[in-house]
Amino acid sequence: MKKFGIDNPFFGFMSRIGDIIVLNLLFVITCLPVVTVGMSLSAMYRVTLRMARKESNYVAREYFRACKEDWKKSTVIWIILLAVGALLVFDIMVGDRMWDALNVAVGALLFVWGMMFAYVFAVAARFENTVKNTMKNAMYMAVRHFPSTIIMLALNAVPLVCIFFGSMTMALATPLYVVFGFALTARINAVFLNRIFRKYIPEEAAEEREDDPEDAWENEAAEVTEDVDQAGA
Repeated sequence: MKKFGIDNPFFGFMSRIGDIIVLNLLFVITCLPVVTVGMSLSAMYRVTLRMARKESNYVAREYFRACKEDWKKSTVIWIILLAVGALLVFDIMVGDRMWDALNVAVGALLFVWGMMFAYVFAVAARFENTVKNTMKNAMYMAVRHFPSTIIMLALNAVPLVCIFFGSMTMALATPLYVVFGFALTARINAVFLNRIFRKYIPEEAAEEREDDPEDAWENEAAEVTEDVDQAGA
């Protein structure tokens, strides 16, 4: 009878799948106004980082709480990235009229933009800091942990690759991303991000979280370590 209990690995796995689907649907819905994408990304990473640490219990409640706490900073970061990204994409669209060297420069800047995007909303969710220092710290981590950055860049680029391969691939991928794709990508990225973030969190704070993961939420976004501040300086 024990194998049919709620502690059975099968039910645990299905519960985690359900959490991913719920989180993804919340993310998609809250992204619809476009201007809220940054807030939604930060909230999704707050939840998936907790999932990776096995500290997440109530996905919807944690998601909306993160939205409430992080929306200002994350929205400013999103507007900055959106403006820069739009400018770079525009440059690519008219690239056939540019010098070859300028095309290479735009491509390099777009790669740097992707590196920033891979980290900045997770850093905003995990550490309390100014917008300027959050972006500087995200870039520092992206460069310092370059192998992990490449893996996360590849995962984040899957939707773009689907678009590149045409309408048929995009039509097949769209339902998957609407149901679970974005949250699953963030959940995989969270494995790498938690491993990286542990290098910038004091050991005392980590031990306190392990002892009482529920109370850890209250101070989670307030953890700013000296190493991270120096990294962004």
